[in-house]
Amino acid sequence: MNHNVVIISAHPDDMEIGMGGTVAKLVESMAVITSVVVTNGGRSSNPFAFTEQRMAELRRKEALRAAGVLGVKDVIFCGEPDAADEVNTTAVKQRLVEILARLRPTEVYTLDEELDRHPAHRLAGKLARESVLEAGIVLSGGIWAYEIWGPFATWDRLEYIDRYVAKKMAAIAEHQSQVATIPYGEGVLGLNRWRAVFADPKASAPAGVYAEVFRQITLSPHAK
Repeated sequence: MNHNVVIISAHPDDMEIGMGGTVAKLVESMAVITSVVVTNGGRSSNPFAFTEQRMAELRRKEALRAAGVLGVKDVIFCGEPDAADEVNTTAVKQRLVEILARLRPTEVYTLDEELDRHPAHRLAGKLARESVLEAGIVLSGGIWAYEIWGPFATWDRLEYIDRYVAKKMAAIAEHQSQVATIPYGEGVLGLNRWRAVFADPKASAPAGVYAEVFRQITLSPHAK
C-alpha cells in the first residue's frame, strides 16, 4: 500500500525544526511526502534588512534545499503573508482540501492549534484539521501535531531519531537566513535529547539518544 504523507506547516522551516528526524525516517520507510507551507515567511528573522519579497524568495529556495536534504518529494507553497491575521483562510483551506482530496494521504502532520505559542502555527494546525474534515478523507494513520514553540506536557507518540539527527540538523542549516540570528538547530537538538533521556520514568536506561514527540489530533469539529 502506498504510504502518502502530507505535512502542513505555517513557515518554510517548521517541518525541519519540529519533525525533521521523523521525516527522514518516514522517507527511509518508503513514504512519499508532500510538504505544504502556508505563509511565505517574509517577515521572520531578517538580519540582512531584505525586503519582504526578497526574504520570501530566499526562504522558498532554502525550503526546497532543506526538503531535498530530507528526501521530501514535493513542496507546495501557498504564499500567504507572514502574519496570522493576514492569511486568506478561505483560499488556503480550498487549496488544502484540493491537495488532500488529490493525494489521499494515509497520515497528516501539522502544528498544534492549541498548545503552540505562535499564532501562525496555531492557525496552520486549525486549517489542517478543518481541511481534513472537509476533504472527507479517511486517514488510516491519523493526524499528528509536532512541537516547536512550546514543548508538549503529554504526547501520544515518540519517535527515536538517532540515525536521522545529522540529516535533520543539515536540513535546518539550509535555512541560513533564519539560523544566522536564532540557533534553531541547537535549541531543538536540546529538546530532542531531553525527550529521549526523560521519555520513561520507569526505564532503567534511555531507549535512544534523540527523539521527537507528537500529539494525536482529534478530528471532531472544535467549538472554537
